[in-house]
Amino acid sequence: MDKKALLRKVPIFSGISAKDLNAIAKTMTLKKYVKGAYLFFEKEEGKTLYVIIHGLIKIFTADKSGRIKTLTYLKDGDFFGEMAMLDHEKRSASALVVEDAEVFALNRKDVQKELLDNPLIALKLLRTLSSRLRYCDKQIEDLTFRNLPGRVASTLLDLAARYGKKTPAGIKLDLKLTHQDLADIIGTAREVITSILGDFREAGCVLDIDKHLIIKDEKSLRSWIT
Repeated sequence: MDKKALLRKVPIFSGISAKDLNAIAKTMTLKKYVKGAYLFFEKEEGKTLYVIIHGLIKIFTADKSGRIKTLTYLKDGDFFGEMAMLDHEKRSASALVVEDAEVFALNRKDVQKELLDNPLIALKLLRTLSSRLRYCDKQIEDLTFRNLPGRVASTLLDLAARYGKKTPAGIKLDLKLTHQDLADIIGTAREVITSILGDFREAGCVLDIDKHLIIKDEKSLRSWIT
């Protein structure tokens, strides 16, 4: 398998020289994970950065009772595990494979060397971290100022921006999320999500096709955000 060809598809490594790309490829280990596998758990030591070649990974936290708060879903080209690798603290969340995945794994020493040797990679990493921080700010804003229908609508629009595909019926979320999955993202009960989605359907905002949620009327859905 040509590691360099795979790396060229990863945004954080795009635009760097062939020589640098070759050096990075030599430090990486390709790993395969099946659906349901864990890459790491919250509170573990973290010395590895992961880059997704293909697949879907859920990043989440859980309390002692087993309640889950999903922080994000990551797909092809995304990276994760950078926090514990950079600050030498323990993992702040767990990583679960939602769809069979192939990832590149890089150890802390090699990543730190590449960041020092390749300012472009460091800059792209900082941009991604900044984007994730903005997303966290938005979640805090939603939690503080939005009612539950507004939070659900805001979350669906965020998911559409990241995973949406235009279809004749509307914007299809290219994720098969159950009502419990949405509840874990928003931080509420499954029954609440079921009730709110029912209201959205009656209002003509969303519909379901083949277990995928489709935003039929984006403007109408956005009107729920108050």
